[in-house]
Amino acid sequence: MLPRDITKYGIYALTLLISSSMLFVVQPMVAKMIQPVLGGTPAVWNTAMVFFQALLLGGYLYAHVTTKWLGTRRQAVMHLVVLAVGLAFLPIGFSAPAEPAALEHPTPWLLGTLLIGVGWPFFVISTSAPLLQKWFSTIDHHAASDPYHLYSASNVGSVFALIAYPFLIEPRIGLQMQTLLWTVAYVVLCISVAICAVILWKSSPRPPQQSEEDSPPAGATPVTWKRRWRWVLWAFIPSSMMLGVTTFITTDVAPMPLLWIPPLAIYIVSFVLVFARRTWIPHRAWQALFPLVIVVLTSLFLVSLTNRFIALSTVANFAGLAIFCMLFHGLLARDRPHTRYLTEFYLLMSLGGVLGGGFNALLAPSVFHRLLEYPLLLLVAVLAVPATAYLERSSRATLAISTALLVMSALWFLILKIAVAPGLAIAFVSLFSLPLFIALVRTRTSRVALASFVIVVTLLYSHQPGTDELHVERSFFGAHQVIRGDDGHFHTIVHGRTTHGRQYFDDAEGLRHEPAAYHSRHGPLGDVFEQLERTYATPPPIAVIGLGAGAVAAYATPGQAVDFFEIDPVVEQIALDPTKFTYLEDCRGHCSVILGDGRLQIEATEDSGYGLIVQDAYSSTAIPVHLLTVEALKTYLEKLHDDGLLAVHISNRFLDLAPPLVRGAEELGLVSRVQEHTPETSDTNYPEYVSYSRWLVIARTEEALGELADDPDWRPGEVDQDFRLWTDDYANILSIIDFSD
Repeated sequence: MLPRDITKYGIYALTLLISSSMLFVVQPMVAKMIQPVLGGTPAVWNTAMVFFQALLLGGYLYAHVTTKWLGTRRQAVMHLVVLAVGLAFLPIGFSAPAEPAALEHPTPWLLGTLLIGVGWPFFVISTSAPLLQKWFSTIDHHAASDPYHLYSASNVGSVFALIAYPFLIEPRIGLQMQTLLWTVAYVVLCISVAICAVILWKSSPRPPQQSEEDSPPAGATPVTWKRRWRWVLWAFIPSSMMLGVTTFITTDVAPMPLLWIPPLAIYIVSFVLVFARRTWIPHRAWQALFPLVIVVLTSLFLVSLTNRFIALSTVANFAGLAIFCMLFHGLLARDRPHTRYLTEFYLLMSLGGVLGGGFNALLAPSVFHRLLEYPLLLLVAVLAVPATAYLERSSRATLAISTALLVMSALWFLILKIAVAPGLAIAFVSLFSLPLFIALVRTRTSRVALASFVIVVTLLYSHQPGTDELHVERSFFGAHQVIRGDDGHFHTIVHGRTTHGRQYFDDAEGLRHEPAAYHSRHGPLGDVFEQLERTYATPPPIAVIGLGAGAVAAYATPGQAVDFFEIDPVVEQIALDPTKFTYLEDCRGHCSVILGDGRLQIEATEDSGYGLIVQDAYSSTAIPVHLLTVEALKTYLEKLHDDGLLAVHISNRFLDLAPPLVRGAEELGLVSRVQEHTPETSDTNYPEYVSYSRWLVIARTEEALGELADDPDWRPGEVDQDFRLWTDDYANILSIIDFSD
């Protein structure tokens, strides 16, 4: 390769690396900027991903149409103008809607806001991968006949950005500086693309016999409509699975860029590997692993995993996603067409990605009441893998026996789960998977057996026998269940895998009107309300951020005002339905529910209006980050009486939420106490009545804390002096991950 050729190739590769890095830095950056308006729900990321995939599709369509109509050299002139227009939309910025009613239907508002705020710059950058490869394919360069390898260079930049954001950028740089640096990078990209255009104009066109405008060489597979739709389907499956895994992990841990990144990184790395010049792992290896992945992931739907097994399930989902991506993206790479169809190929790949994302983020929440899109995707995957991948040689008898065994195995999962114990079912999953995998490989069982297994398990999963499920419903903000306990005594509201409230309906013990679970009078919140009674002769108004089952309403005294701030209309409907919970109906005070993000809505209330603010807003198991910053504490402080209290529910399986709150309190000259409460058998005759909980209380002075200040159960809040203050501009989830378990 001549030095000049190396320079040309290097410039194009570097430009693609810059553009892809910018694309995959701006996605978590923008989602983090917009999250506070929508309560930190994981759906913000999934909807944003669909938006970015749709713009990517638009960019690929632009690249395909303009190069076809104008040719590469004239199109380059047009593209530089389009690129320059993007400067008018920088730096990126967003603001909350003027009217809270705009968030009653959050998806249209979010898509519209993203389109205005970042649409044009992202669209322009998204064209780089197909466009620069198309430009490169027309110059006189020895590698121009197969520019697909530049796609690997592009995705290397994507992977670098995805790793850099949570570990290098987010922990060290605030959002305002991030947007400024991204603007600078955009200017650098404009210059780099202009250099690529100059190389294009000055380079000699490829010889006619090598031009991409010629017909594909003899013997090449024709590009039929069947082949085109196959590309779309193969791109659809990894995209949908990537968002399915993202929803799982961000619902159960926290909606934060650190956890958005791994699924997307796996997705992008697979492109790097399958389009690379060198094949590191043979494609047939992914085909061989595919049946095992289907069996393991499908089996997990029949097991109610406890907290102890979430790590195991997370690893299984990540591994499954990696194998899916390598298999289906590998099929795409092996079937890539002649460069004449390069932009069309990327356009159809992008279309599949958009359809996959749209299915998960837009269609499924409207159609399914529970998370059925994931098992249905596994069924589609089984049917989408080419028949040759299964190496079918089995007789009809072998096929029938294998299918029957798979169906019976699914039934045994159900029996073990209901009649014996979930732990035994998990052991059965592990013991069953390996021999089944061996059987699938040795007997060449057809796709019918796997499909039958997935269908049976999906039906069992969707029915959820063994639990008395009173209600299940999904919204933009998550999937909610109301479950009656096995003994019929209590109702529980669950979001994801996390209990958000409980009430006893059997009033034999007089517990129906008593707050249960995290909100019990036997726990820390009971102590806070006792102190409130000692401080105020007349019960003051109370604000509660996060409704759940409405358990805090049980503390209200006659005439006392209690304002609940709840972002999800579905939760409001559940709490107001007396067949599910009666806390609000039985409230002795004046209880009202105000819809919208708690922080934004409480900002609109009267200053010094509350004697107590209870922060109990959760997205599954984690408090949205924007409710933990020093600006949030300032807002709460403005709304409290001088001797008022802020009580924050900080129970969490994976994160220690105390440090950012304690550090923020210190910054504002406030005092804090923390109590970690483990129920004792003496608390109640019903063990489910009181749950483990951890609460933090903040006040202006020690005197305002009253007896809590000297209560040994309430320890002073402590934080490392090196812990960096959390602000709306800066928050680092890495700094509060709890590794103790």
